[in-house]
Amino acid sequence: MIDLAILGLLTEQDLHGYELKKRLGELLSGRASISFGSLYPALARLEAQDHVRAVEQRTAVPITPMTGSLAGELSAFKARVRESSIAKVGGRGKKVYSITEAGRGRLVELMTNPDLSDDRAFTLRVAFARHLDPSSRLELFERRRTELLGRRDALGRRAASRRQDRYLGALQERDADHLANDLAWLDRLIDIERTPTMQSTEESS
Repeated sequence: MIDLAILGLLTEQDLHGYELKKRLGELLSGRASISFGSLYPALARLEAQDHVRAVEQRTAVPITPMTGSLAGELSAFKARVRESSIAKVGGRGKKVYSITEAGRGRLVELMTNPDLSDDRAFTLRVAFARHLDPSSRLELFERRRTELLGRRDALGRRAASRRQDRYLGALQERDADHLANDLAWLDRLIDIERTPTMQSTEESS
């Protein structure tokens, strides 16, 4: 899931690690949290696979204008040396990450993975669905709909095969409501994707 999230965000713009973590938090909206302990190893792995590229940016040491006095020039020189030393020793520049062409290809692979059982990963696929062609988007939504229909049927079979107390029954009712809402939402997405396809078919005929 984290590879999908990183590559999807980097298709929009190059980002520092801290900015990536912030954007990931906003994108997932509390459904999951990404720590720096998992983010940076993932970035290093993606970089090793040539899916992302990192460029280190250092903060330039400002140039002090000429003072006109020997003492002033000496003081300014010492300040520049001190700031330069801080940048080299304790102030390593931030890495800016960008996606590569191989990374764009990997993103499409992750987006079209036939396994749609991971709810969080599917949320990310919808968020980046604009990077798929229309037929792939439609297939994504239809396959997810089939996945949810299977869950709904399995939930119904479990409910019919067991004696339920009111509380377990209430939980199953909640799950059934969530599935019904998700299916209705997917039906709307599918209708939106099908409409331009139908129009183009009619125009060509």
